[in-house]
Amino acid sequence: MKIVVAPDSFKGSLPASAFCQIAEQVILQHCPEAEVIKLPLSDGGEGFVEAFVCAGLAEEIKLWVSGPLGKKTKASFAWQADTKTAMIEMAQASGLPKLRHEERNPLQTHTYGTGQLIQAAIEKGAKNIILGLGGSATNDGGVGALQALGVEFLDSENQPIGLGGQALKTIASIGRIPEKLLEIDWILACDVTNPLLGDEGATAIFGPQKGLQPQQFDSLENGLANLAEKIYTATGRQIVEVAGAGAAGGMAGGFIGILNAQVEPGFEVLNRYLKIEQAMQSKNNRPVSYVITGEGRMDEQTAFGKLPMRIAQLAEQYGIPAIGICGSLGVSQLPPFQSLFSIVNTPMHEFDAMRDAPQLLESCLQNLVPLLK
Repeated sequence: MKIVVAPDSFKGSLPASAFCQIAEQVILQHCPEAEVIKLPLSDGGEGFVEAFVCAGLAEEIKLWVSGPLGKKTKASFAWQADTKTAMIEMAQASGLPKLRHEERNPLQTHTYGTGQLIQAAIEKGAKNIILGLGGSATNDGGVGALQALGVEFLDSENQPIGLGGQALKTIASIGRIPEKLLEIDWILACDVTNPLLGDEGATAIFGPQKGLQPQQFDSLENGLANLAEKIYTATGRQIVEVAGAGAAGGMAGGFIGILNAQVEPGFEVLNRYLKIEQAMQSKNNRPVSYVITGEGRMDEQTAFGKLPMRIAQLAEQYGIPAIGICGSLGVSQLPPFQSLFSIVNTPMHEFDAMRDAPQLLESCLQNLVPLLK
């Protein structure tokens, strides 16, 4: 058999690379002659950098940067020296996993550390930057990151504003935008299509998971609206209605407006670099027998272009059965998947399921793989 293993991460519990390693181990245990192609993937959030590094396409660069509340944290980005391209995952510096639950507060959290990652890439000579958006703990419109890169956001007294979502309402003008930033080709890898503001916007939809309290909504929403207005004054770019501008707490909107960044679905970025489609094709008269993919939760939302669905659709084009494996399963079937499995094999608390995800995945595969012969 030839099996392609191409999962997203189980957010907060199982990296995509660990999923691939466990799957390979179990498959080879039952089918020693099998060929296993491992493709740990990401839609732009957790595991985005890892996807490029694991594929051997880039070098991992590690450094210490500011976390969402200013505490130092270790983060990394992927670097292609020959193409002068950096792949950066904003969640590594500014993501929810960097905070305890009680620390979540989008009025205070910021993206400054992501800007430090980007600055490190620029200092290495980056001409192309692919910024993966997802899993953010922030609602600052990307202003913290832009400040770290030298963009001036000034208050009514012509002084630099502070950090965090609460500071956006104090922006009176946008000053210097370093010319070097405008010479870079910016791609935002993101599958979110939410606008910046409104009922489907950054604050309303994603704020609650970042610790948003109802009484904070107006301050954050008005802050993003003020940012959009000042960006239009400074650059002439209108970002309020741009699809995807609300991604990562409005970070997409800030980078679109200030740096003319372009949004591209995370899967399309990975497919272009990792050549996922080529892995589905027969080589040496050995066709792919199965594709195994998955993520932390699979439900009706999976059908709307989420990474496992894109993998299953790609497999269907080549007539390959696709198997979905997840932690939480909210549907009994999901075309074009041939079958779906949850690794949770008995009622248990979510904390226990996430803690024991590697063992649960192995157990699931031990039962599944013998059926694939």
